[in-house]
Amino acid sequence: MWADNETEVDLLGFDFLVDTLFVALTEPRLLPLTVGLLGDWGSGKSSLMRITRQELLKIRDDDESPSRYVCVEFSPWQYEDYDDVKVALMTTVLDAIGARAGRDQQEQVTRLRRFAQGLGRWGRRGGRVAVSTAQAAAPLALLAIDPSMAPQVLDVTKAGVNAAASEANKLLEDPKAKQAVSGNGTAEAITDAGRFRAEFAKVVSTLEAVDAVVVFIDDLDRCLPETVVDTFEAIRLFLNTPKTAYVLAANQAVVESAIDSRYPQLRRPDGAGIGADYLEKMLQLKVAIPPLSAPEADTYVNLLLAELRLDDEQFAKVLAETRRRREAGNLQVAFNVGMAGAVLGNVPPDLVRDLNWAASIAEVLGGGLRGNPRQLKRFLNNLLLKHRSALRRKITLDLPVLAKLMVLEEQHFSDFQRLFDWQLTAPGPISELAAAESIARGGSTTAEPDGDGDISRPDEGETADESSGARRSPASKRGRTAAQQPQVTEEVRAWVDKPHVRAWLRLEPPLGEVDLGPYFTYSRDKLAFGVAVTRLPPHLQELFTRAQAEVAGVRRLACDEIGKLPGDERVQLVEALVEVLTRRPGGPAFLAALELAERAPDTLSAICDALMRIPPEAIPRGQAGNAVRRLPADNPTVSALLDRWENSDAPGLKSVINTARQAQRRSGRH
Repeated sequence: MWADNETEVDLLGFDFLVDTLFVALTEPRLLPLTVGLLGDWGSGKSSLMRITRQELLKIRDDDESPSRYVCVEFSPWQYEDYDDVKVALMTTVLDAIGARAGRDQQEQVTRLRRFAQGLGRWGRRGGRVAVSTAQAAAPLALLAIDPSMAPQVLDVTKAGVNAAASEANKLLEDPKAKQAVSGNGTAEAITDAGRFRAEFAKVVSTLEAVDAVVVFIDDLDRCLPETVVDTFEAIRLFLNTPKTAYVLAANQAVVESAIDSRYPQLRRPDGAGIGADYLEKMLQLKVAIPPLSAPEADTYVNLLLAELRLDDEQFAKVLAETRRRREAGNLQVAFNVGMAGAVLGNVPPDLVRDLNWAASIAEVLGGGLRGNPRQLKRFLNNLLLKHRSALRRKITLDLPVLAKLMVLEEQHFSDFQRLFDWQLTAPGPISELAAAESIARGGSTTAEPDGDGDISRPDEGETADESSGARRSPASKRGRTAAQQPQVTEEVRAWVDKPHVRAWLRLEPPLGEVDLGPYFTYSRDKLAFGVAVTRLPPHLQELFTRAQAEVAGVRRLACDEIGKLPGDERVQLVEALVEVLTRRPGGPAFLAALELAERAPDTLSAICDALMRIPPEAIPRGQAGNAVRRLPADNPTVSALLDRWENSDAPGLKSVINTARQAQRRSGRH
């Protein structure tokens, strides 16, 4: 498996992005420079920075000399709730500079470090820095709000802020700061941001054989709003001097939102914040990381599998050939099983097998995970973890089958749950899945065969839903031979009609003849089946599954059948439904519970009690209005439930319930 960490080996084909950063950071005319490396979570920002850093460190006068670039790595997220982030960043940069400074510069570095550490210790000095920060930040914030602000207005604002700052500095002035550090001719202590900035610029400019100090700042989008702003302030007020560059990796939308939260009082009349404008002024260059295209995602997954199966020498050959192919552009797959044979000659059988099943799911996997490298890697890790866990129990899971099931589980869990619900009523292969595959793969089946093998048709005046073979017992559904036409119910047909389900069904390998029971064992942490469900006899399990069908006619028919069950069986089934409802209130059990309460009034109390135990935040907004329309408004238990939802702070729930109750009153329904 693969560690979920940044890497210095480029498996993503990000050479063109590394080149962009490298050219910008090594162009003296652009310095000082602040670069935003922008991309989604898991898009490869950290790895891209590390690879760029390695390229910079290679620039040196000879093999014995240090690099001409002082590269500093910093994560503000690691200092939250522990230290002042500005102090931590300044100290980290100064430590790196101190390691390259000559003897004559060490005293300056020491004085700079003392000032930085003093920011976090002394409230008086912190107060003066805050005043200095306000002097610099106020005009910037005003310009962020209105870039077209008249210069005269801005000058008046600056004058007012500076006057106030002057008075504040008098109150915060430390008498000892005016004195020399010692009486032996040592320079005065640094006491303000301007002096620090000048001294810092002097030290950087005089570093021997150093072209620039480059600071790589990661994890900014994980930080609290105050930390985000403090990081930018430290760069702008103290460290942004000639021969310096700062690369900040972040999700742009998250950082903009953090800035909006930090300055809520500066929102415009239309409610928009200043985050976008603030970031625009802070970043001189933006480098955006695009999501992986389908061929790029395919290549990345194949390289991960090759890294797992090949030795270092073989993998180095594969990487070299992949880079060569990528030079022509990343619009085609740069590595697959055929290319492995051309490079290696004899390809290990395990790698051939892995590349084959990866190719079968590549299109759906790459699209469903939005070309995100971290999600692709985590999918593969989860896949191999389940496979190896099964091997420890001497359970053989076929990797292609497991991979195909996991694609559905990761991307469309409700459909995965539906497949599992069918499995609960099947002692072996799932007949509904076989029927669905027959349709998706070009079969002509359009309805369910009756007991004699003929296609049943709706009786006169009966809808397709009402005539659905979903009413059939499990015994009539199981035990079909390969020669029989697969059974198709309205529920199966509706499932196949979903475009993503149809695409999934067409993936290799077909699963209609496979017993998937052992595979579902390794998804028990997510699946809703509970103790009460597993204790149901087969005919109640089948009825329970139909009660949660997506086809309204099938679902309502099942609820009517539940209402006619003997008392003890109805109690068992309601207990199972309540258990699933409380575990997954946003699933199909919610609508099933409402319809059952409407059609079988003796179940109303148990269902309302279960709904009362569910936090309002977990109630599905899109279906909450059905509770008002289906449950009796004059029932005290129902009234208490709806009052709880209407008076909650759950976003959107109050308005949904309020609107539905008002409509109910207007219609006169009680």
